[in-house]
Amino acid sequence: MNLFRSPKSGPVSSGHSEKQKQFFRSLKKGSRFPTLAQLAHLPRLISKRERPTFWTAVAVAVLSFVFLFVWGYNTHLVVVPAHGGSYTEGLIGSPQFINPIYAPANDVDADIARFVYSGLMKWDPQAGLIPDLAESYTVSDDELVYTFSLRSDALWHDGTSVTPRDIIFTFHTIQNPNYGSPLSGTYRGVSIEQVNERTVSFTLDEPFAPFLSTLGVGILPADYWGELDPGTMRLAERNLIPIGSGPYKFDKLEKDKLGVIKSYQLQRFTGYYAGVPNIDTIAFKFYPDTAAAIEALNSKRVEGIAFAPKDQLSKLNGQVVTPSLPQITALFFNLKNDDVSNKNMRLALGSAVNKDVLVKEILQNQAAVTHSPVLSSYHNDSTVYGNPTPFDQSVARTSLDNLGWSVKEGDTIRTDKNGENLTFTITTVDQPETVSVANRIADMWREVEVEVNVEVKSPTDFRDNTLKNRDYSILLSGILMGGDPDPYPFWHSSQIAAPGLNLSQFANRDADGFIEAARTTTDIDERRTAYASFADQVNDVIPAIFLYQPTYTYVTANKIHGIELETIVVPSDRFGRVQSWYIKTKKRFTFLAF
Repeated sequence: MNLFRSPKSGPVSSGHSEKQKQFFRSLKKGSRFPTLAQLAHLPRLISKRERPTFWTAVAVAVLSFVFLFVWGYNTHLVVVPAHGGSYTEGLIGSPQFINPIYAPANDVDADIARFVYSGLMKWDPQAGLIPDLAESYTVSDDELVYTFSLRSDALWHDGTSVTPRDIIFTFHTIQNPNYGSPLSGTYRGVSIEQVNERTVSFTLDEPFAPFLSTLGVGILPADYWGELDPGTMRLAERNLIPIGSGPYKFDKLEKDKLGVIKSYQLQRFTGYYAGVPNIDTIAFKFYPDTAAAIEALNSKRVEGIAFAPKDQLSKLNGQVVTPSLPQITALFFNLKNDDVSNKNMRLALGSAVNKDVLVKEILQNQAAVTHSPVLSSYHNDSTVYGNPTPFDQSVARTSLDNLGWSVKEGDTIRTDKNGENLTFTITTVDQPETVSVANRIADMWREVEVEVNVEVKSPTDFRDNTLKNRDYSILLSGILMGGDPDPYPFWHSSQIAAPGLNLSQFANRDADGFIEAARTTTDIDERRTAYASFADQVNDVIPAIFLYQPTYTYVTANKIHGIELETIVVPSDRFGRVQSWYIKTKKRFTFLAF
């Protein structure tokens, strides 16, 4: 039946005809679709025979509309991060200087400072080294002048703008030896000047390839710190009540009756230029050692811990994140110690170490075996970095025999002709994973009839005495190479004395030359060639047994989402994208674009 046929098309009853007339009179000339008022006449225009078909069609139309609505709603409704929630993490140690010019000396300070402060550059766990407070930068052709344009939207936590004056103040403070910053040597000979109201430049005496990677240091507000002289800066309460330009600002801290800080809380900074953080508050609680932090995690007094031993992971609550870390763990021989001054002795001890077993048993395969002082990510050709001490107990025993250390029948310890035992001490820091590795190496050496003691030092004693005084014959430690693979701090002869970190006290003029050559060029191939030659010099002397490059093991709450950690340079880099982490979510209806 044609609902819109002319009244002249056939006979109809007068009542029905009148209804049709009313319907057609209601149609407006040129109207393309009937209005709601017009559609109201439809049920009266159809016959009883047609009504079942009509209502069936209506039902199908309604159901189709409902189906399409539900499909569209479910298809275009997305879950997105929302503001809200809190997170508490356990740290080992206590805060002292939440001040970027001192923070690198203390992991706790460095962790908290990463939330509070921003640098010109920063290490992003996914993207690598990127501008932070800097909107852009240029490097001169001679690689001596670095010019930075600052973001116009960067604010301090008190609402004032970050300016070139703050940049200049921060680096001049670091350079001034009276302030005692551990970073002072990094910027020696660097001049800094303001170019205009948004631009600052650094001029170097000579090319320095790793320079950009050093500019992640947090910037201090000149107005907040400028009135303090070198004698009072370290003592200032502002070291614990900071003002920065980072994603979180200071909220409160709690101390016990003895004045020891027990907890420290930060609040999201709504003026953060890179986007308002999702999580409202971040809190930290402090513990004396790893065991205490793990106990706090399992008893739910904290929701995450900064670092966990790999052999404990199966026993911990939370999600485990394992970014790569530019760290090399090694046994460093103190070359000035008579016990290990003989290269053949070092060769024998190295040949008795099974690195694969260490990685499998202690590190749960969360590490990669290495034989070189150069990071694997910077190897030009892995065959260049051969292993000078491949595992072979027969080689170890033969070398020890040739050195005059023999085993008498029935004995388990080697002695010399005077009857003195062959004894060594491995010194390491009191961290469960490191202690386990030291003990396993001691067992390996005992298998070739060497008596071994393991000396464990507290973190404070390890830093302030063991490293500073080079008080060891064999040291098990990790060295963090940083965002650039520059080995200068760890192997150049100028770094033999503290605060340098040439832990083996290795001095080699040729090695120094290769290190220096690599520092003065940004050409990747040239640097790789220089590093390969440097590695040859090191492995020829065997000042250390390079063991492995570990991943960083971070345990955090299952409720935290948005954590993306591929590579970090220092442990505090795990917070490089903290503004994107979230706990709360909300639903948002979106439409697909066609």
